[in-house]
Amino acid sequence: MCRTIGLGDRQVTDPADIPKLIKVAEGFYVRQEIDNIAWADLGGYAIAVDALEHPEKAHDVFDAITETIGDLPIRHMLNTHTHYDHVALNGAFERRYGTEIVNQQATPLGADGRWFEGPLRRVWMLPMPGCHTSEDCVVWIPEDRALFVGDIFGWGLIPLTTSLRQQTAELLLATYARLIDFNAAVVIPGHGPLITNAELKRWVAYFRWLIERISTGSVADKSDQQLRAELPPPEDMRHWWRFVAWKHEDSVTKILSAVRRGRLGG
Repeated sequence: MCRTIGLGDRQVTDPADIPKLIKVAEGFYVRQEIDNIAWADLGGYAIAVDALEHPEKAHDVFDAITETIGDLPIRHMLNTHTHYDHVALNGAFERRYGTEIVNQQATPLGADGRWFEGPLRRVWMLPMPGCHTSEDCVVWIPEDRALFVGDIFGWGLIPLTTSLRQQTAELLLATYARLIDFNAAVVIPGHGPLITNAELKRWVAYFRWLIERISTGSVADKSDQQLRAELPPPEDMRHWWRFVAWKHEDSVTKILSAVRRGRLGG
């Protein structure tokens, strides 16, 4: 089940930015927009994952929660990381439900993460730091084969907030291998439409392709503009959310910079 949510007076040009309420499974919903928030009934109580960017959306979110799972208490809010666009409603959840806020600042997790269990489903919050921030966590719901990846997946973006170099590129690839090994039926990124394992695998192939093409090309003899022209967006990725608009160019630029500085490639 997927239905759109009212926009009021707000103008939206990209259909992917229109708020949608998506039923992943019974008692498990995602409010998908530019920023995504989800909640799942564990049986007697619920958890939520990520808390949006705009505190003024609290009433919309709480109305959707009540509509879908009634008056169940949201006992835990799991933030995949603590950037502002994932935590704005934390305080609203605390005030409304007495929700425990769980993230690597508020309640640091050990390497094995933390399980949340109920009679309907279990939830595993697991640290996978370094791809976007040092606080990165993923959230796995095995009964529904659903995986939350926060901003580790960015629709073609290289998610690093640190510099791209050989070490961080290898960390990205190793982390994506771990994500792919979950064999999720549905993957919920921090932003934009829901995906599957196929998009995770496609990004790995795309990232490797860009590094190989740029590091083996005549970087010293060509301008960035010439090299970008030789690396247009792959045809099968042109429909990816905001990919052609700017994300492909951003990834090319980051890899070019790393290769020119001798930080990446042969």
